[in-house]
Amino acid sequence: MLRAMRRCHVLVLTLVLAGCGGGGDDAVDPTGDGGANGDGGGDGDGGGVTIDAAMTAGCGTPQSPGVQNGTINVAGADRTYVLFVPAGYDPARPTPLIFAWHGRTGTAANARAYFGIETIAAGAAIVVYPQGLSVSADPGDTGWLLGAGERDIAFYDALSARLRSTHCIGSAYSMGHSFGGYMSNAVACYRGGTDPGEVRAIAPIAGGGPFGTCPGDPVSAVVIHGMSDTVVAFSQGEGSREFWRGDAGCDATSSPIAPTPCVVYDGCDGGRTVRFCAHNDTQFGGHGWPSFAADAAWRLFQATP
Repeated sequence: MLRAMRRCHVLVLTLVLAGCGGGGDDAVDPTGDGGANGDGGGDGDGGGVTIDAAMTAGCGTPQSPGVQNGTINVAGADRTYVLFVPAGYDPARPTPLIFAWHGRTGTAANARAYFGIETIAAGAAIVVYPQGLSVSADPGDTGWLLGAGERDIAFYDALSARLRSTHCIGSAYSMGHSFGGYMSNAVACYRGGTDPGEVRAIAPIAGGGPFGTCPGDPVSAVVIHGMSDTVVAFSQGEGSREFWRGDAGCDATSSPIAPTPCVVYDGCDGGRTVRFCAHNDTQFGGHGWPSFAADAAWRLFQATP
């Protein structure tokens, strides 16, 4: 059952900065691919690509496919992002939009290099990689401010509005690694729902949250976390799982679901889906990007129209 207001589990916001920092956790793979290779087929649980029936203002306007660097002014500050538009993009057909948030000290380009979501979606989604600003005195200490009235929720709003005005956008989704996982949870907390500009499902990987009071509607979620994570404790992922499971009214029982090692919880309200993928990958202190992450995210997005 949808609820207008909810109370998130109580944690101290400084844990985000301390837990996600850890000496620059987004340097999880110096090669830049993070171990993501797009394996698993990406056939999805929904049996096909999720498409909205509603048309956005950008429908009918031709756009060049490929990778573009963009800039948008938000409250007087220039914010940058990397935008991927697939080769088969049709301006007359609403296309899913995925927000992909990098980890602390990371970059939008770095996230694009190893997330693997473009490969697994196989041309069926537009992907935008926002670039974070510094969260400390160090200019290279990039990350996200997670409060409802902070600069990065405003960045999400502005970027969502721009892309809906320039492209033919369908359902919107969010995923992220580490601090980007916290950001995905925050976006769902404040902007979860089915209205234009809201996200319908999220895939936080090695993150935590949300925090504070959440005014958004319940969302579908797949929470992915390493059981031996030494940077963001496994309990943070468990907390995210329990928040979204409780928020969607799911039972405590679950069943295995592809890809391994994910499970799906029973009895969720309103057609929502909550999944949890606890893995044993020990790369980078258990805080790396598991090879199944993009597949798990895309399967959920396809199953959440």
